[in-house]
Amino acid sequence: MFYSLKKREIYSAVQQSLRLLLSIALSSLIAYVCKLHEPYWALITSVIVTQSRIVQTIQTSRDQIVGSLIGGVAGLIAIILENYSQWPSLIVFTIVIIPMVALVAWRPSMRLGVVTLAVVFLFPSPGGMFERPFDRIMAIIVGVIASLAASYFILRPQARCNAFIHAKVAFDKLHILLHSVLTSHIIWEEVESMNDDVASELRDLASEIAEARKEHPNYTLEHSDPTLVKVYPLLRRLQSDSIFVARAMDEYHQMLPDETRNILKIYLNQVFERFIQLCNEQADHSEPFFCSIQAANDFEVMIEPILKEIKENCPKTIQFTLEALCHDLVLGHDVFMLSKKLRASS
Repeated sequence: MFYSLKKREIYSAVQQSLRLLLSIALSSLIAYVCKLHEPYWALITSVIVTQSRIVQTIQTSRDQIVGSLIGGVAGLIAIILENYSQWPSLIVFTIVIIPMVALVAWRPSMRLGVVTLAVVFLFPSPGGMFERPFDRIMAIIVGVIASLAASYFILRPQARCNAFIHAKVAFDKLHILLHSVLTSHIIWEEVESMNDDVASELRDLASEIAEARKEHPNYTLEHSDPTLVKVYPLLRRLQSDSIFVARAMDEYHQMLPDETRNILKIYLNQVFERFIQLCNEQADHSEPFFCSIQAANDFEVMIEPILKEIKENCPKTIQFTLEALCHDLVLGHDVFMLSKKLRASS
């Protein structure tokens, strides 16, 4: 499992490198066609803007454009002020940069405005007095366009695949947590550490789902890919259930009978192996995938021995928490069967 994660990380790094090279090449081509005086500003912008995630690329693009426009206007004001007041450049630059610095202190994402002001006003370039700021702003816009084109249409990130990889790891870590609290006695600090690992995977999963929404702005994931949308709240519920089970076991201060522990170990292992299998199947497809597992009733067969055993041999508190866990596991399996139901109804 961790080998597949490492392999995917290497693939993502190679993909981002190619995306950067394509963005630079595209910005160079556009800058050449537009005959910009200083095309290297477009190249620099494309490098800054092109991120590994579309969400980050859009946010950085917006900051670059807004910041460059504000800095360009400030640079234009500084040029006019210098030419008509005959004040020294240093005084003019100080007057104009003070409100820019205040703006950056208020909105740090606008820091490019200060850079654009300095570039427009302090560094001479070919062309007329008013041509400099427009040329610089145009170069930044060209870099942004090239970056967005490379991110959206060339080597688009596969957030859906990454999301199910994180879901798979989260299921595996939840299984380890439950196995530890039900079959052995561990201190609460270890439970919290395992829960933190699960929470970290869930944060990554939520980030990938948000990225998937940006990758497909033309339709809603709730209708087109309900399994992807529902897997996050499913895992949050299972995480809460697992902590309730751990708390109940911690309060019990005893080990469960050997036979009970063995049954829980066997069937919970089968249950979580099924979820990992389902996540693997979804992770292999960049578009919504119709589940190929035919039998849905056999999942309840895995759950029934657990329910029977805890009803007969577990204290009421532990029985209640494990029943809640089993209920959510069944609902979770239905989440992965959504694609199967959608196909049957279509």
